[in-house]
Amino acid sequence: MTPGYYYYSLEDVLTIASVHPFYSDSMYPPTREELPTVLENAKQSAYGLKLASFPLTRKDTLYKQIARLTIDTSPRNGYRQDTYISTTGGGSGGPPMVFATDSIETRQQRAMLGLMLKICGIIEPGDWVLTMHNAGYFYRALDLMSEVFESAGAAVLCAGPDMHHHDIVDAIAQFRVNTISGDVGHLIQLAKYVATLSEEKRKSLHVTKALYTSEAITPAQRSFLFSVFGDIALSSVIGSAEAGPWAVSSPEQTATTVYENYADFIFDDRLIHLEVLPFSIEESDERGNSGDIATVPNGEKGLLVQTSLQRLRNPLLRYICGDVASLHPLPNTIRAKLPMEILPHYHVIRIYGRDRRISFDWYGEYFQFQTLQTLMRIESWGILQYQVILRRKDNDQDNVDTFLEVRILRNTGGETISQEELTREIRHFFMVFENNEHLFELRFLADHEGFLRSTTGRKVINFLDLCK
Repeated sequence: MTPGYYYYSLEDVLTIASVHPFYSDSMYPPTREELPTVLENAKQSAYGLKLASFPLTRKDTLYKQIARLTIDTSPRNGYRQDTYISTTGGGSGGPPMVFATDSIETRQQRAMLGLMLKICGIIEPGDWVLTMHNAGYFYRALDLMSEVFESAGAAVLCAGPDMHHHDIVDAIAQFRVNTISGDVGHLIQLAKYVATLSEEKRKSLHVTKALYTSEAITPAQRSFLFSVFGDIALSSVIGSAEAGPWAVSSPEQTATTVYENYADFIFDDRLIHLEVLPFSIEESDERGNSGDIATVPNGEKGLLVQTSLQRLRNPLLRYICGDVASLHPLPNTIRAKLPMEILPHYHVIRIYGRDRRISFDWYGEYFQFQTLQTLMRIESWGILQYQVILRRKDNDQDNVDTFLEVRILRNTGGETISQEELTREIRHFFMVFENNEHLFELRFLADHEGFLRSTTGRKVINFLDLCK
């Protein structure tokens, strides 16, 4: 390991994985104190492990082991010792699950992501960041991102998600904050408040940067932020409870991809090993035979598979995270700004979102998620946030009728179509006619409070099936 640069060799990660219950028949993971012995024994035996010899890891099987290890209080259970506990946001609509990481490894990973933000010029020494990320209900985005920003050289004000907007605005002005951060929803809510202020009050704010997480930003959201704060530099960070924070998106990337149905992120291949495998790995005849499946060519879409090189004690190995992705080289515009020594290690992963081959049906018609997502990003529609909910009529689970509800928050300023026009477009897409309109409702919201949210991360879930 390079001094000051925190990552583990793939060989060491595979060695620990070979004796970890996630990937073997071992009862317990090793403790922190047992790691050196396990690694030394592997070197003495000269036992060569290959990544392809390990099966793909899926969320359902991984969390079966996690559920068992989380509640086993045996002193032999290394999973419960010296750990940092993170939790999924419950963003898929299911119950949140905890994921334990060695606490030292977690701090090292945050330091490395902060270094990436600094190298890419996203966060610079002298930046003052006000973050509105969530905390509480076991969710830890606030402490995660504040430590990442500090590792990049910034000073951080932790406003959190519940601080009143007028107090946030006063703090931005008082402390000369130049960078705001949060989920996209947090940034939009703040912008909506700032838009109501007097010209004099708005001129007291000097925000030049915004960094968002948790979801992709839409053209309408980006345009709205620009209309309020001016030509700010927009950037992003991607991560998860399982992998931790692992890639960044620079303002150049955000500017060029916001009108697409994907987002580009820079990752360091010393910190995470990524494979993009064909969609066939999720077909029944391929699920148990993954070792000889070749990765797709660079630039071609497939399912993203992650192996962390920063998580040793509880390895994340060949994990199918659910995202559709493709690998790309760094653009020349970004290469020109980076130090020569890191160029061989920095690459671009293009994230298209969750596997959108899945569709849902209502009133005998199938609707593709990708098509729905594309519609909701039409700039003239001005949609800042949306939610589609399938539920039983009158919320009666014994009722056989499936009710479709669409909730929308939009920016009505600028060159956006009228609410009447948008209503016609949405009803047309969902094929709402006289014979089924009693099972359909379109709600226009005044703020984010009208959305259903995940239980821990408090994220707006774009699609919810409450019938299951």
